[in-house]
Amino acid sequence: MLRQLLLILPLVLVAGCTASPAQEPAQELDLTLPEGDVLTDIDTHGGFHGDGNSCLILAFSPENGEALAQELAGREDWYPLPLDEQSAHVLDSTLSLLEDDGFTYTLPTQGWYWYLDRSPEGHQLEFPLNCTLAIYDSQSDQLAYFRSDA
Repeated sequence: MLRQLLLILPLVLVAGCTASPAQEPAQELDLTLPEGDVLTDIDTHGGFHGDGNSCLILAFSPENGEALAQELAGREDWYPLPLDEQSAHVLDSTLSLLEDDGFTYTLPTQGWYWYLDRSPEGHQLEFPLNCTLAIYDSQSDQLAYFRSDA
């Protein structure tokens, strides 16, 4: 019995420690994300400082997508597309860095976006050092979550 328990314990620990890729975006965006399929999951963060870029794209069923769209439409921290100038600049820069991984993204024409500049206080550069951008495409029921850390 003890031997069986010792064989099963590592599997339980690994399963319990494996987080859903949607957990981080759900927390940062303050959303309860419905179950969806991961279409893209790229993360170049690493090294001593954890610098890098990441992109997660989730696809939802039409029913779950409609529920999420209704929630976003009622929130003050999500804005209707098109992107404002700063968010568009961040997206273009992030996409150019992710192209090395073979990633391409087409900005939707309908939906909402969320943007947060997480740069340290007193940051003087024109471009943010650390930022997050999320874009919800209401036509394809997809959420794209981009995170840049420099």
